[in-house]
Amino acid sequence: MNELVFLTDGSVSAKLYTTGDVIAQYAGMTHRAINDNIETYKKDLQDFGVLTFETLKPPKGSKGGRPRKVWHLNMLQATTLIALLGNSRPIVFLKKALVKQFYEMREALINRRVAFQFGKQSSKGLSDAIANSDAFEDDSHAYSNLNRLMYKQALGMNTAQIKKLRDIPEHQAITEYLTADEAAALSKVKSQTSVLIELGMDYKQIKATLANQGIIYQIKLDKTQQVITG
Repeated sequence: MNELVFLTDGSVSAKLYTTGDVIAQYAGMTHRAINDNIETYKKDLQDFGVLTFETLKPPKGSKGGRPRKVWHLNMLQATTLIALLGNSRPIVFLKKALVKQFYEMREALINRRVAFQFGKQSSKGLSDAIANSDAFEDDSHAYSNLNRLMYKQALGMNTAQIKKLRDIPEHQAITEYLTADEAAALSKVKSQTSVLIELGMDYKQIKATLANQGIIYQIKLDKTQQVITG
């Protein structure tokens, strides 16, 4: 089966959902039939959370047609709806595959959230080290300069490149959009940098020391993605 479960966005605060279209496709039913069932059991489904939907417009160039509603369902809503549709072989198969993918993606999201919280501790330790450092005493840009250096050292890309790659909103922290492995790599470099600052090193010395170990976790790109270097 193709992708069955989606994230509302790329951040650690994202929610998991599937759609009425996914259920219709793999249950062997029409989009309209699934929507009719959702409307029929709407009150039951709302016991497991607010029901949301998106409105899709007809493809460009198509003649006629009206915008259609595509429902978003969380795991409990989706499995409840599928149970109400019967026990045909396609529906049973879909339910098993859907639950498996929900759990796998939820576990990955939980791991990201744990790594994100651990990263907060690393950031606090770094801030404290800078505040107590003689080398950075009069440098108001110390944290921002070191931050760019640490991203480059940990992930092989600077902050601007990562924001562009992940389409991260301007007001959002990059750390909310990192995978668990990426966040762990960044936390490691932050901890190393804190130690180097406490040893009395300045920016150039820290940069040279970190460079000796190479990039910890290179962000992987799709074949269609190109990153501006520099």
